Amino acid sequence: MTRDRGELLPRGGAESDEQLMLRVGQGDKSAFDEIVKRYTSRMVNLAYQIVGERELAQDVAQETFLRAYKSAARYREISKFSTWLYTIAINLCRNELRRRKFRMYSLEGMAEREDDDKLRIDIADESRKPDRDLEKKEIGKIVRDAVEMLPEKFKTPLVLRDLQELTYEEIGGILDLPEGTVKSRINRARLRVKEILTPLFERTDGEMTNDGL
Repeated sequence: MTRDRGELLPRGGAESDEQLMLRVGQGDKSAFDEIVKRYTSRMVNLAYQIVGERELAQDVAQETFLRAYKSAARYREISKFSTWLYTIAINLCRNELRRRKFRMYSLEGMAEREDDDKLRIDIADESRKPDRDLEKKEIGKIVRDAVEMLPEKFKTPLVLRDLQELTYEEIGGILDLPEGTVKSRINRARLRVKEILTPLFERTDGEMTNDGL
């Protein structure tokens, strides 16, 4: 093994993501299988935290890998592989959010045309059931709902930092933002989530206290 190749290998002798992707570009499907194995969980979780639907998240992850595979022949080690893959996934998530927003406007327009305000109210109620979640003590879902309520420009960096545990530098590379902007958006997102959650949990504590009287 040459020194140059040895320097490229991570600890343990496993091939780096970048090396695997170069092999994929040369037609090595087993290398792509390894890429999928390494990143499937992360891509599904990332998409789920952004789009909020498990089945849709799986579709986004699958499309992410498909696009990466199709681009393999053009891939070059110009950036960290994970940064490149995350960028593809996030762009797909943004596309889904834009489509969802369009569908939501279409439903609201339909309700207005039919003069049926109840339709819109029911749709909103079904998407957020904080009281029911509190009763079942589904704390994880409450937090996910709070994150999902954030504007995308705040939600995405928060998910990448607190759930995907990426560095500010990596997030800046993925979102094409200065690190200072990344930190500012994450801090604002955390504060907003806290603002959303505080009255919910205070209400829960109050109900528990009253039940005990």
